[in-house]
Order: sequence, then structure tokens, then C-alpha cells
Amino acid sequence: MTVSRGPSTAPYLDLYARRGGEAEVLLARRQEAIERFEAAGFPTARDEEWRQTNLGSLLRAAPVAASPRALGGGEAAPFLYPDCPRMVFVNGRYAPEASSPPKQVKAMALADLGAGGAPEAVVEHLGAYVSGSASCSADAGVHPFAALNTGLFEDGAAIVIPDGAVVEQPLQVLWLSAPASGTQAAGGKAPAAVEVSFPRLLVVAGENSQASVIETFAAAGPGAGGYFVCPAAEFVCGAGSVLHHTRLQADATDAFHLGFQHAHLERSSSFDSSSLVFGGGLVRNDTTGSLDGEGADCTLDGLYVVAGAQFVDNHMRVEHRQPHTTSHQLYKGVLDDRARSVFNGRIYVHQAAQKTDAKQTNRNLLLSNSRSSPTTCAARTVRRSAAWMRTRSSTCGRAASAASRPTECSSTRSPGNWSRRPPTSRSGRTWRGGCWRA
Repeated sequence: MTVSRGPSTAPYLDLYARRGGEAEVLLARRQEAIERFEAAGFPTARDEEWRQTNLGSLLRAAPVAASPRALGGGEAAPFLYPDCPRMVFVNGRYAPEASSPPKQVKAMALADLGAGGAPEAVVEHLGAYVSGSASCSADAGVHPFAALNTGLFEDGAAIVIPDGAVVEQPLQVLWLSAPASGTQAAGGKAPAAVEVSFPRLLVVAGENSQASVIETFAAAGPGAGGYFVCPAAEFVCGAGSVLHHTRLQADATDAFHLGFQHAHLERSSSFDSSSLVFGGGLVRNDTTGSLDGEGADCTLDGLYVVAGAQFVDNHMRVEHRQPHTTSHQLYKGVLDDRARSVFNGRIYVHQAAQKTDAKQTNRNLLLSNSRSSPTTCAARTVRRSAAWMRTRSSTCGRAASAASRPTECSSTRSPGNWSRRPPTSRSGRTWRGGCWRA
């Protein structure tokens, strides 16, 4: 990975150096993550996985740790779902006065880990999957923002669903950002400083359990803006469990939002996640799924609706490691004005993953055809997807974006040799000379 060393990483390393009162159970994983971040640094446009995501405006702003803040009356109310148990966080810190934790499951704030009594599953899984060592491409190396979150998160939510439990009501986790007025951008310019918070979520679904979790990211008050949210989430699905996840991202339109989430699926488990993006000026969501048990099923859906100068980048990676696994990805976008989007999806089918079924679709609707300059299109979307297969007994399909030229490609890998080739026939036509011919 191409890295950016020097002044841009130093302020974040200083934030780590000023930390104190660390829980013993996290020391080793935090240290390992921050060492990965220090060694890798921030990616640049020369890095293949980040070449469409310009981090310049973020890295030019000095990071300031988001300060604790009490919620005013009714600030959280517009984002809460009635009659749902909830955990509310403000600037990355638990707000018990606005929360009503669920009774049927074990829920705790990660800041309480040092007090002891944490469930065994939390100690085992926290940081085991999102520590910066994984990225959305097998050859991309360290994911800097996942490592940064693991090293710097101060609080978060841990939810453990007992074996066999069926939780009928959705569990809501609300992440509110309330930056100080001094860090907000003025006149549409990039801020000189950004308040940064590191939300962390861990959900462990026990064997044969069923539950739904709703994550909401929002700004407290209409004037909030110019902040940086760097969240990370880990979902662990035990054998036979069913876990539904909904992620609503409604940050201020000049906020930075760079998140990472990972789902680990065991035998016959099911995980589906729906991502809804409406806010944020610079948004990047990296999602990985690891199907480590036979018969596991993973569904990743998303919708992004952006306008103005908003930018959203969705990077997906699903790994089929065991036989009879299924994954479906469907992402759709609506873009207006000068908004831009990127979709990069990859599916990896390992040697043992016989009888795999994987599908991937990305569709985009561009509402504006005007040009803000003679050479820059007002609304633009970039799509890249690849399906790497190692067995002929697997099925993998993908669909092109509506905003780009449709393409057809089948990718196979024989032991010891990568090859890419088009299908041999299509409705009585054959592939000759680089195109389909009758």
C-alpha cells in the first residue's frame, strides 16, 4: 500500500499517546492496531483501493478529540424509534440518561470493561476481526481507519444475544455527533480542525438466536458540522443464528465519515445488512463478510441518495470459505448536482467452498446532466467489481451499473494459475475478435 508518512499521522498518534486508564483486556490489541496504523500511514491516490477517494481535505485538518457533552432536551428524539430498547452515544460516549438498554440480551458500554464482569464473548471477540489487519482487498494490506478506530475508541456498545434467544423488538444504537462550534467549517471551506470520534460496536449472536440491530449516525442539531466520524463494527453470527442489521447514516453534509464493518458467519447462520446513506460530505464504507461455516448466508444491500458536492464510496468484499455458502449484494444510488459515488465489490471463493452461490448488483440513477465546468460532469459514478473463483462448481454473477456500459465477464482460477476469459457462448453467438458475433 502507498502510504502517507509524516505530519498527517502525527496528530493521531499524539491522541493515542495521551490516552490513560486503559482496560487490561484491550492493551495488547490496541497496541498492535496502532503499530499497524503507524507503519502503514494514510493511503494516497496512488493506492489502488483509495485512488477514487480524496482524503486531502480531511488530512489537512488538525484532529481534536471530541469532548464529552450532555444531551439537551429532545436532541435525540428525532432519531429514536418508539418502543425500541436503545443505547445512545454522544461524541462516541455512552449517554445513560437517554438510553434504555435491552433486558433480553446482555448489553454494556465498552468504557466499563475496566471495571470487570464483561461477558466472555466480549473479551474473546472485541478487536478479533476489526484491528486493521483486514481490508476490502486481499492484496490491499492494512486498513488504516479500522486500525485507527481499534487504537483510539474510548467507548462503544457490546451486545451479546444468548443462545436460543429470539428478540422480537429491534435494538437501536444511536451515535450522535455534537461538535463544538469552533471546529465547524465556515463559508463552505474545509475546516482547520475537526472533532473526531471513534464509535465501536460489537454484536455477538449466540447459536440459534434471532435479533435485529439498527445503527443510526446523526448530528445533534441543524448547525452541527465539520466533524469526523470513524466507526467500526464487528458482527459474530453463531451456528444457526439469524442477525438483521440496518445502518442509517444521516450525518451533516460537511462531515467526514469513514467506517469499517466485518461480519463473521459460522455454520448455517444468516446475516443481512442494509446500509442507507443520506448525509456526509466525504463518506466511505468498507464492508467485509467471511462465510466460515457450511451453509452460511450473507446479504449486503445498500442505498445512497446524495446531492450537491457529496461523495460516497462503498467497498465490499465477501469471502466464501466453506461449501454451500450464499451471498447476495445489491447496491443502488441516486445522484444529483455535482455528487459522486464509487462502488467496488469483490467476491472471493476459496478452494473448499464448493457449491457456492454469489451475486452482486450495482445500479445508479443520475438526476443531473448539467456540467459544472467544460470538463467535469455534474454527477458521476464509478463502478468496479470483480469475482475471483477457484472452483468450477461455484456460481457467481454480477450486474453492471446503469450509469456505465454493461460488461460480461467470467473469472476462473485453476490451481496455480489465474485466468480471465469471456463466456464461450451466448444465445447462439460466440466470442471472436473481442466481441460477440453471430
